[in-house]
Amino acid sequence: MTALLRRVAVLLATATAAAGLALPASAAAPTTAAAQAAPLPCPRIIGVCAYTAAGDLRIIARDEPYIVPPVVQAVNQTPEFWCFFSAPGFNGDRREVAPWETVEDFGFEVFSARPGACAWS
Repeated sequence: MTALLRRVAVLLATATAAAGLALPASAAAPTTAAAQAAPLPCPRIIGVCAYTAAGDLRIIARDEPYIVPPVVQAVNQTPEFWCFFSAPGFNGDRREVAPWETVEDFGFEVFSARPGACAWS
């Protein structure tokens, strides 16, 4: 009888511990939306992390009149605005990126970029 009581006590303790360690399904794994909302990886720099369509990282810290291959995403880790252009030589469509802003999709391939606000003419 004593052996049976010990077995029952061990089983109850194991079941209680397992129930206490169980996590709700929502906490066990991040949802797809949460995983997609993760920021673009970027080393701690004072500059812009830019990514090509293939996912290759390019660091931009000064005027870049010709970016080849073009980039499609960026993380501005500077305290200033940056202007990104759809053509080399700071021409074509442009998109202004605010300080500390992340751009998941410019809507065009970026072939040139420079620090400072975009000049609209």
